[in-house]
Amino acid sequence: MYVIENTANGRYYRKLGVETHQYTDIKHATPFSKWKKAKQKADILHAAISPIGEQINFEVKQHKFYVLKNRNDKGYMNQVSYSAPKDKAIMFASEEDAKREASNLAAAMAKVGVELNFKVEEL
Repeated sequence: MYVIENTANGRYYRKLGVETHQYTDIKHATPFSKWKKAKQKADILHAAISPIGEQINFEVKQHKFYVLKNRNDKGYMNQVSYSAPKDKAIMFASEEDAKREASNLAAAMAKVGVELNFKVEEL
């Protein structure tokens, strides 16, 4: 996966809507599956800012993201389901964050009598 870094402040591009975005930490960055698509977006961002005289560059960087795979099922965790397709899964910026979330979910579900286990999988 690839992300776009704003080299002026070290923050990452996050798409909010069709024409809106913000710069945030890596946990909330918008990932791109292809380098070429990320590079095109970085070039568009640079072209939009250059005319106003800002010396800001955007760099495409490769970054590993992680998802939680339901061990009892063939699905992945997202905001609505524990059996979602992989492309709809919540992505975590670090393996530690994914493991922590898996542990917290398992503990919360155990309190209500549901056994649920996740395996951390790298994208």
